Formats: sequence, structure tokens, C-alpha cells
Amino acid sequence: MIERLSRRSLLRRSAMTLCVVAAGGVARSAAADEEIKEADKVTQKEALYQNHPKGQQRCEICLQFNPPNHCKIVQGPIVKTGWCQYFAARENAR
Repeated sequence: MIERLSRRSLLRRSAMTLCVVAAGGVARSAAADEEIKEADKVTQKEALYQNHPKGQQRCEICLQFNPPNHCKIVQGPIVKTGWCQYFAARENAR
């Protein structure tokens, strides 16, 4: 037997389906963007990265630092007390 759906019910189900499909596409797109970003970064060797600070200069006060352990321009995980040649202190850094 054929079940009849009200227009309201049909619209609600359609909207829910579109949201689920869109959310899946956004998640895949964000993951793909992250891979591209990581591939565009310089290697730790090219950045002269080291796991210890250079004087007062350290990753945790750099403009490029993304807590807890990433950098906007250097590949791979880093330590907050590390340093590289691209260090640029944030304003009011201590």
C-alpha cells in the first residue's frame, strides 16, 4: 500500500537529507584542505627547526604557532619550546 506524505513532512525530510549530505561534503573538504596545507609547508629541516628555544625566541610566542603543537608554515608536530628561522614574535609576547 502506498503511504501518503504531507507536504510538510516531505519538506522536513528533504531538508534533513540535504543537511546530512552537506555536512558530509564539508567534512571531506576540510580534511582535503588540511592535507593540502600540510603539503605546502616547509620541512622542519628547511626551516632549521630545533626542539629548544633560541634565547627568548620560542614557538609558543610566535605568530605562526597553532596550539597545541602545530605551525602555520612548518610541517609536522612541533614543541612549544622549539624554534625555527621563521620566528616572528606576537605583539606583547613574553
